[in-house]
Amino acid sequence: MPDLSALIPPHEPAEDTLATVGGMALDAIPLIGPVAGRVLDLALATRERERRNEFDTAIVGALQRLAQRADETLTVADVVNSDEFLATLARTRRAAAETASTSKRQRLARAAVSALDPNAPSRAERESNLRLITELDDLHIWLLAYFADPRAWLDHHGLLSTYKNVASGNADGPLKHALSSLGIPLSGSVEAALSDLERLDLANVSPRVLRPTVTADAMFQSRVSTRGRAFLAYLDEGNPAEADPPAASPI
Repeated sequence: MPDLSALIPPHEPAEDTLATVGGMALDAIPLIGPVAGRVLDLALATRERERRNEFDTAIVGALQRLAQRADETLTVADVVNSDEFLATLARTRRAAAETASTSKRQRLARAAVSALDPNAPSRAERESNLRLITELDDLHIWLLAYFADPRAWLDHHGLLSTYKNVASGNADGPLKHALSSLGIPLSGSVEAALSDLERLDLANVSPRVLRPTVTADAMFQSRVSTRGRAFLAYLDEGNPAEADPPAASPI
């Protein structure tokens, strides 16, 4: 497959701004009336183009990676003639424009390209995974990776020594320790994300499971379901123990 990167229109946010304000100093313009509307329109349009460019770049990267490992040669005709890929691309492009998360846009791009992968899961599984990618944010994904093996995540990040001589405790203790190391409180947003993982049958992380006192081994056991593990494998983001912390205020 030829390099498709050259087909992506370049994004020039500086040119957008200059064309709109005519070289005037932004801090000299009161944000009132019609000016406020123009500023919002400019911000939305500029950010939309940035996200579109970033998403298209991710799509091309995913296509090129697939072409390098596909059992058969992947051609441009395969791409443009695939109704399933084009339909999925349209859906994921809309979702990519509505998220502030770069990681989520990359997941959406990989999900779109998986429609061309002969070794990908069934269409029903891909549809299910795409719905999850669209619904879940970076915090959900990090929590799922953490609960795949809490001991491994804590050990990889140098936090396991705290529990060296602990004989019992509750499972949300290590989670609070992990979150604290990332500067994230165990707040309502975290609890809501845990509830989502439970509701979607991705992990067994309800308060009734995390808060009772259990043995040390039970504190660190995996709480990710079979569906959750399949989803993590589909995301293909590396060893869950090495999962990056979620970005601030993911959308």
